[in-house]
Amino acid sequence: MSVLIKTKWLWIPGIAMLVSSSVTSQFMQSNTDLTDQIGQWHSHQALPATVLESCCTYRLPENTTTDIFQPTSGKPDSDPVSVADIWTRMRAGFDFPAVDPQQIRSHIDEYVKHPRLFAKILQRGEPYLFHILNRLEQDGMPAELALLPMVESAFDPFATSPAGAAGIWQFMPGTADYLGLNQDGWYDGRRDILASTEAAMDYLEKLHKRFDGDWLLALAAYNAGGARVQRAINANRESGKPADFWELSLPAETQSYVPRLIALRMIIENPQAYNVPLPALADDRYFSKVDVDGQLDLKVVARLSGVPLQELQRLNPGYGLSITPPGKNHKLLVPSSRAHNLRTQIARLPADQRLQSVHYRIQPGDNLSTLARLYRTTVSDIRRVNQLENNKIIEGRMLIIPVGTREDAIASLPHSTVM
Repeated sequence: MSVLIKTKWLWIPGIAMLVSSSVTSQFMQSNTDLTDQIGQWHSHQALPATVLESCCTYRLPENTTTDIFQPTSGKPDSDPVSVADIWTRMRAGFDFPAVDPQQIRSHIDEYVKHPRLFAKILQRGEPYLFHILNRLEQDGMPAELALLPMVESAFDPFATSPAGAAGIWQFMPGTADYLGLNQDGWYDGRRDILASTEAAMDYLEKLHKRFDGDWLLALAAYNAGGARVQRAINANRESGKPADFWELSLPAETQSYVPRLIALRMIIENPQAYNVPLPALADDRYFSKVDVDGQLDLKVVARLSGVPLQELQRLNPGYGLSITPPGKNHKLLVPSSRAHNLRTQIARLPADQRLQSVHYRIQPGDNLSTLARLYRTTVSDIRRVNQLENNKIIEGRMLIIPVGTREDAIASLPHSTVM
């Protein structure tokens, strides 16, 4: 939930696009796959340092990218949908008050000018949309809210705003604490798809009640904070002005935030009118939950299930180290078609094969280069997993060391260090 007050211009060669600061990082971090499909974009490595400093504070792990991947259980964009279309279901649940299209024309135009990018970002939401719609329907909430993660994060679970908001719903750390989302070195509930969606439903309902059933004011409060919106309402009432969203004096980011969501709704409600093709997304469950005891490495899950590691990371972004935390019961999300077989495979998995990483207590004379050679990994991987700013390590502390994926490399490790 971004509380940024600033909106940035994103410059692509030959194109200028106005985007929310909270989603700028996903554009800047797009890589070769998206580049080939949409045009020659500059990667974040080519951007000036000043631009990176202002908009791109989050860096994905090296084995994770912001590709809009071809999901394991998905269909190519051009294929017909074999079951009910999710957009038909979503339209049936639209419940926001009618708005004159001319009132939000500029926001509609920004989406319409880039139809392929628009469709690709919606495609990125495929793993999440069915679940989000289910939750909205359970609570009797408008289906427009299923599109809020597109405004907040472009459906990128790894997105982090310059202010520190994270996940597809962009929760700030303080708001996450208030809503009961855990955050520690192993796990960030703001990125967890199930936990953050539950928190978003809870928070949006609270704001809806606080502002007397007005969803536009609730959304403004989600972006700018309830106190700020309430002050604007009070000021209008004191001066005899209307107190609806369109009449309030709010930050520029918030003034465009709510119209952007309404513009999305209008395009999806009638894509033909705007000449914007929507990706073919089935109204079908994408993922299922698999219970896990203790630590399990997503690299091991990828090997057992046949699901690409990148897809597992996008379904389980709360596990920042791609390993479930020790000593607890956890849930993994996997494509539904792979869940049953994976449960069987995990039940049969020996305890010493659950990780492709080791915990190592630093000994006198150790350095990262020596440890990297010993465990057949790289210094950069050790630093990334342990969030080290430099190569300095301290005797007696523990390191998580990712090891090579070859079986001979794993078999040759000192057994006392394998977790």
